[in-house]
Amino acid sequence: MVIAAAVCGVLAGGAAGCGGGAADGLPDRDARAELTRLRGMLREEASRLPDGFSAKPRDGWAPPFQASNRHCRLILDTAGGHPPLREPEARVAVTYPGDRLGELAGVSLASYAGEDARLHFAELTKALSTCRVAKSSTAGRGTSFKVSGLKLGAVGGDVQGRRLRGRLNGYPYEMHLVFALTGHTLVSLVHTGVARVDAERTGRLARFLLDRAAA
Repeated sequence: MVIAAAVCGVLAGGAAGCGGGAADGLPDRDARAELTRLRGMLREEASRLPDGFSAKPRDGWAPPFQASNRHCRLILDTAGGHPPLREPEARVAVTYPGDRLGELAGVSLASYAGEDARLHFAELTKALSTCRVAKSSTAGRGTSFKVSGLKLGAVGGDVQGRRLRGRLNGYPYEMHLVFALTGHTLVSLVHTGVARVDAERTGRLARFLLDRAAA
């Protein structure tokens, strides 16, 4: 049974626009427990984020454009918490604003049943190796990103990272995408900013999230 939950604004108190429900009927007990675990993970850790990020999260991150290439679209949609191929049993997604120009850190945690998490991670790995240039299907030449490797240092576990650098609606923009698998949980991180994004900050965020997810 699928639960898709967007955990918004005030995690501790709930807010308009937050949602969660089953595809049909009420979620079963295990799915509810998993959703509670993922929500609690973000709630407990919000105040311990690396320096420069707000502990007051916003709605989950959404891709700023639809990629014309299906492999690029897969990774961007997954980073936005909406994987097109495999629906998770439970999912939470938030965005933490940073203190640099246009800086955002979007986090999505998705829990899968059985081998679906590993299968999805394998699909992501293949897509990441195939997506070389991410272009908008509607915005023409004003939105185009070159995709390259991203050095994160030692973050542990099964981790894939990419740097997308280019222009968004004509303006210089950069996105770092990190996907990691820990147990049955897929951790997605997108770190964005105008002109340049600090890879060291991305690495600190990734390690922070993975340490918590593994615990």
